[in-house]
Amino acid sequence: MTYGTIIKQAREDQRLTQEQLAEQLDVSRQAVSKWEADLSRPTREKLDRLSEILDIPAETWTAIDAEEEAARRPPDTSRPWKFATAALAAVCLILAVCLAVSLRAKPAPAPEDPPPEVDLPVVPVPEEVEDAYAAFPDALPLSVRRDFDFGDWTLGEYDPAEVPYLEDGEKVMENELWCDWFPDGTRLSLVKASSYWDQTAARANIYLLWAPPVETTGGELEYHILLRIGEDYFGEDCGDLEAGPFENVLGYDGFKITMSHADNFYRDSTYIAPGPDGVPRMMTSSGETGHEADIDDDGVLEIVSFNRYLPGWEIIDTTEGEEGSFTYEVDYNSINKALPLEVMFDFNPERGGFLLVDGDNAVVSRYVLRDGELVRLPPTDFSVADYPDVAGTKLTFITDDRAGSLSDKIDPDDILPYTPDIRITHRQQAYLALQELYHITGLKVDECYCAASEFGVNFSLLPDGFNQRGFFHFGFNTRYGSSDNIPSIHISWKELDNDWSPLSLAEADKPGSGVEKENALLWYYDRMKIFSTESVSRVEFENLWLENGDLYVSYDGIKETEYGPVLTSLTGPYPDGVVNH
Repeated sequence: MTYGTIIKQAREDQRLTQEQLAEQLDVSRQAVSKWEADLSRPTREKLDRLSEILDIPAETWTAIDAEEEAARRPPDTSRPWKFATAALAAVCLILAVCLAVSLRAKPAPAPEDPPPEVDLPVVPVPEEVEDAYAAFPDALPLSVRRDFDFGDWTLGEYDPAEVPYLEDGEKVMENELWCDWFPDGTRLSLVKASSYWDQTAARANIYLLWAPPVETTGGELEYHILLRIGEDYFGEDCGDLEAGPFENVLGYDGFKITMSHADNFYRDSTYIAPGPDGVPRMMTSSGETGHEADIDDDGVLEIVSFNRYLPGWEIIDTTEGEEGSFTYEVDYNSINKALPLEVMFDFNPERGGFLLVDGDNAVVSRYVLRDGELVRLPPTDFSVADYPDVAGTKLTFITDDRAGSLSDKIDPDDILPYTPDIRITHRQQAYLALQELYHITGLKVDECYCAASEFGVNFSLLPDGFNQRGFFHFGFNTRYGSSDNIPSIHISWKELDNDWSPLSLAEADKPGSGVEKENALLWYYDRMKIFSTESVSRVEFENLWLENGDLYVSYDGIKETEYGPVLTSLTGPYPDGVVNH
């Protein structure tokens, strides 16, 4: 018996649907579905609630845990880095096949328990890709496996003699291949063990050391072996070793170490993060140089790597409130074989993740991770390539009464209906606006709230801050999916009595002091990538004319400050220089 079979049987005995059970547990119906399919496991708190609601004895869970523990082969803790052996690969392949067969053979659910549906808006598709787009599935099922050790891999016990110079700080540094520090002063050090070094074969055992902050050790670096990260690596410098910090990867900040194997073909990446006790932990490991990308649009980066044995991509993801991690497999070849030659499915982190591209390398569709599937988003005319500097900003859209009329309550990922010839979403509008803010001021925010409507997008650091506490407004025109409006911007600077704004004149790019307002307006116009459509013919006070006769008006938007004249608002261009509203 498994957790999933127990939960499903007990739920049906109680004559509850998945929706009814999910409501009592305060979770989504998809969460219950994944529990019953044994794709995920409830937290201890949820197990206690399940026992109460479904009348399941608490001892049942303990018995299942004991049964699984007895069936589980003891891990080889002496070589944790070598998790992808041939035997394990074979077992994983068998499990993947079994899972695929079981998914195909699973009978249809009862009428009161329908499968999840993907509700995608109908949007116009370019004629040249219509056939390929229509033939491509709305969702791609993925095989999945679970890692319950995620975040704290069993690293084994290491004899200090394996690094004979462990207590000699100078020797450690002589043999270092790389080192860096966590913010609290904990030091990481990647070294080759000289006693194992073979100059002829150019091979070595590589160890990852850590030392606690010197404040806790009386000013001395006290090294400990954290992990034997590899052996038989190529070259005196271990091939093209790469190491550096990462942020916001599955909820962790830490360091990523990537090394080449002896055949100089296989590369693997190890992710290290501090544990609750301050001791570094091995978070997870990925093959073929892991990439970090937000595949499920939750504001947190997932790990994506290529598995040459599939061949295909693997996605490592976590689910809030659930133990361990999930690894989803994307079969690259089988997907592309189903497509016309002029259309290809691939992964490109710089352009937004999993994409469908045409023969001109234009993005036709993007796929995001949803409930164990890659779900197709409708094609749009914009992608991450249009806002590369701010793509990492986490946006939370406010669509309730807190936003008032500033929100039209359209899902931020739906194609907007306002201009049928432009395929754009509110989320893309918001990122385009933040990219413009970055060009104008040189500043960007890590996360913020957004309210969007037909007339533009508004940003605030506060969820209820759209009543006079928004730090940036951007009104689009027809080129960017809005109605036939005159574009406009408004910036709220912290130093101008807006203490809730993250935009500080002291930190922003701005014209120097002593510059007249006219030159300041021209300086800002030259930096605006979207607004700058024509050459400027002249600037007078707070008006700016283009060579084609169009007009921009600042409406007292250039303020004199101790930092020089700064822009707060701009509207235009008005066609033919006529302010008509």
